[in-house]
Amino acid sequence: MTIEFKVEVVAEDTIRPSSPTPDQLKNFKFSVFDQLSPILYTSVLFFYTSSTSTSSPHQSSRLKSSLSKVLSRFYPLVGRIKDNLYIDCDDSGAEFIEAKIYCPLSRILDRPFNTFGCDGLAVGVCISHKIADTSTLSTFIKGWSTAALLGEVNARIEIPPLDMASAQCTTRRYVLNPTEITPLAAVLGLMWRCVARASKKNDPGWRSLSQAVNLRVRLPEPLQETMLGNLVGVLKVEIQDGAEEVVSHMREAKREYSENFTPRLSGGGVSCMRIVGAATEYSMLINSGAVDFLSCSSWCSFGLYEAADFGWGRPAWVSFAGVEYKNVIVLVDARDGDAVEVWMTLSQADMDALDADEELLRFACVNPSVSGSSTPREFIALGV
Repeated sequence: MTIEFKVEVVAEDTIRPSSPTPDQLKNFKFSVFDQLSPILYTSVLFFYTSSTSTSSPHQSSRLKSSLSKVLSRFYPLVGRIKDNLYIDCDDSGAEFIEAKIYCPLSRILDRPFNTFGCDGLAVGVCISHKIADTSTLSTFIKGWSTAALLGEVNARIEIPPLDMASAQCTTRRYVLNPTEITPLAAVLGLMWRCVARASKKNDPGWRSLSQAVNLRVRLPEPLQETMLGNLVGVLKVEIQDGAEEVVSHMREAKREYSENFTPRLSGGGVSCMRIVGAATEYSMLINSGAVDFLSCSSWCSFGLYEAADFGWGRPAWVSFAGVEYKNVIVLVDARDGDAVEVWMTLSQADMDALDADEELLRFACVNPSVSGSSTPREFIALGV
């Protein structure tokens, strides 16, 4: 049943860094990984119940003040992209939208992804993937919340020197109990099998899986947590002999990727061109439409619940905000740290078939209730 609710925009502000960006830092050059990243935005929502909230004016003031401080450290986030080569760090600012949504938060938490609420708080963050991977997003949230709690941001950031077509699609949330299926590779294996069956009913050509790989943890020399930018690789898995073998295929693909690409990250121009060549081949396959990919990304183990304490406790729920690109899986930790939320975006036809998959329904709950009983009076969103 559709629930109608009223949205009232209270204020729209542009938040600029508390201190101007020095002239010598005005041009932030993209790394090869930044240049290869798709033109899309990563969005995440943090929901807080009224039991952990303070008065609304203080919340808004605290978020704005702390955001201004943290942006002086993460200054490329408020610049403007130029020719897919660099960011003009002109301190243009981040859009800060404050709104009241007249609907109980309990309706969101009971039936997530259907409605927003009105007595509690939600904070939304939207960042361009051209400059931020999930690790950068988590670090930024942690820096922002630290500034909100302590009033200062002590961490110094060290900045390293595919346009995807949108489609008609729908997003669904599934929650898998850790006692039923582990580890994450097994979760992806399950989702692959179920999606492959659903897709075959509409398009028998489905046969490839791609997964984002966090290269930060695979480098010989560890990077500082505050290093800004993209450092994500993509491995492609061909499924020729049936979906049952997807877990072993993924394990082998990760091993080959670590052996063939990770050592080249610090190897200069030749290594860079090999990485670019592999990424270009991958992009051409996607753009040709000859092969249907299921693209997977894991947000697990990035500590988003711990990062987003702005002074009123951990969020009651961290929600992936969805994408307009089909055939995407995003894995997110549940609040208890054990269960896994699977956010699936497919064509409507494939989603209808997936919802009826008996194997999936044995392991996963479809959009279950989230613990929480209070209701938001205000939803605050940030767009960069």
